[in-house]
Order: sequence, then structure tokens, then C-alpha cells
Amino acid sequence: MNNRAGFVAVVALALLLAPSPAYAHVGHCTNGEAASTILVSGALAVVLFRPWKKVSTMSASITRFALPAVLAIAVTATGCGGSKPSSTNTTVPQHPASQVRIQITQPTPNQVTGSNVTLVVNLIGGQVVPATQTKVNGSVPTDQGHIHVSLDGTLVNMAYSTTQDLNGLKPGQHTLTAEFVAVDHLPFQNRPTAAVIFTVQ
Repeated sequence: MNNRAGFVAVVALALLLAPSPAYAHVGHCTNGEAASTILVSGALAVVLFRPWKKVSTMSASITRFALPAVLAIAVTATGCGGSKPSSTNTTVPQHPASQVRIQITQPTPNQVTGSNVTLVVNLIGGQVVPATQTKVNGSVPTDQGHIHVSLDGTLVNMAYSTTQDLNGLKPGQHTLTAEFVAVDHLPFQNRPTAAVIFTVQ
């Protein structure tokens, strides 16, 4: 058997005999699994390559000592080099759709304002309730909730009324978004939302 065929055979054997992290946990291993993989595959490679055996040149000797380490690292990387698997139960339970519609009546589209702005919303078919009010008889009412106010995509307030003061806004164009959410602050399935673009002088 020539050197190349021997190397291929050794790699295949090491991958087959390495502990389960190299093939059963592809993508993620614990530290212990990774350590066991590199130790067993490294020991196997040492036995197969026999680095203590005399060779004719210095480069061949270095190769014999280096190959077990390279093979052990390669086997471990194959089995444990991917990303950690994500949880299969990460979805947030969704509330049913709400019949409520929300409108922003102030500021008006393209309005030029000062640095202090008062947001005024109109709810159609629903009402804003106090923070202390939560579920009714264990269920979430679809016509009661709160207003989540976002400025330029960032949540800035959770309002318990249809008006909200926003002070000290920076000059320039801004997007103001109001979303009607359930009493537990989670979104409804259809996410009743209104937005307006205005400019601060």
C-alpha cells in the first residue's frame, strides 16, 4: 500500500472509530465531548502513524509527529465545528386578531413641529385600559389593551391613554408608530398599527 492510500485509509478509520461527537453531534459538542474526540482520534493516529519509527529524512520525521495532531484536530472540527442547535420551542404564543383600528391624529403627516410633540391617537372599536387591568376570566380581551409608542423604530413608551408627550426630539425627520397591544403587552395577530412621518425644526 502506497503512502497516499495509507493516509486515506487512516483518515477513514479515524473518522469511523472516533467517539460519537464526530458523527452523532455534528454541529455542536460540549467541552467534554470535544476533548474525548480529540484524545481518542489523536491516540489512534499516533498508533497508526508510529511517529517514533526511524525515517530517513528530517522532514519525514516532522511529518510523522505532526500528522497525528492534525488528524485529531480535523476529526474534532468535523464533528464539533458547527453552530449550536437552536431551541425548537422559541416561538411566543400569539394572541388572536383584534377588531380594533388605530389612527394617529397628531402630529399630522409631514407636519413641522418643535422638539416637544404630543402624540394623539384615536381608537376605533377598542379602549385603552389601566396598567393594572389584565386578563378577563383567564382570556385576553381583543378590544382592550395599551399603546406601544415607537420613534424611528425604537420603542420609547407604553402608553395607558390615547395621548403621549414626547419631549426633546432631535431636529430632522422622524417616524412615529403607535401599536395597539393586548393588556399583557403582547401583540395581537394582526398587529393594529398606525404611523406618521413628521419633521422637527
